[in-house]
Amino acid sequence: MSKRTDRLLKENNEQEKRLNAENRRVLTDIVVYLRASNISPWRQELVRRDIRQMLADGEARGEDAAAVIGNDYKAFCDSVLAEIPPMSRGERLLGLVRDLLLGTAALAGVRLFSGALSSALDGGWPRLTVTAGDLASAALILAGASALFAVIGRGAFGGRAADRRLFALFFGFWLACACLSFFLRRPLLHVHVLAAAAVPLMLLAAYRLLDRKLD
Repeated sequence: MSKRTDRLLKENNEQEKRLNAENRRVLTDIVVYLRASNISPWRQELVRRDIRQMLADGEARGEDAAAVIGNDYKAFCDSVLAEIPPMSRGERLLGLVRDLLLGTAALAGVRLFSGALSSALDGGWPRLTVTAGDLASAALILAGASALFAVIGRGAFGGRAADRRLFALFFGFWLACACLSFFLRRPLLHVHVLAAAAVPLMLLAAYRLLDRKLD
């Protein structure tokens, strides 16, 4: 994210600590909902700041969140978001690429560590083996993470019903990934550990460049 967004994010995080426990809980749900909305990170933090200030002012008057923004928090958020220009299709696409870069870098780093450890124990150091299951499960994990993010955001105010859907989705993706890794064991390529180490580093560098330009 840009420096201005990063500064506002840290400011919001610090100021939220001054709210009472109930207002922090409500604001957390609101922020989760905002994260899944179609507005830029900078605008998300601006909205977050304004709502946090509204709750703080209400708290000073002895009012709870319902008295300040109403009982239907989702409807309140939707009314606020309706007044904010959404991201364009191109911005959404670049945002998706950015998130995929970060997720792929994280998965590559985990696979590098586990693969290096396994190769060292098996005497195959310094080469790593990449299987069809590794690639298939990685693709499924990225798709699952995106789906989980959407479910969490849309179900921010859904209570236990949303929690059950989230658990079922998480368990389903975990089971599918475990099956892919178990059954698709055919090696696709062998990579030197140093070459493998460069992959997550390059992905992370590309992510940081794109993240700064998007906002």
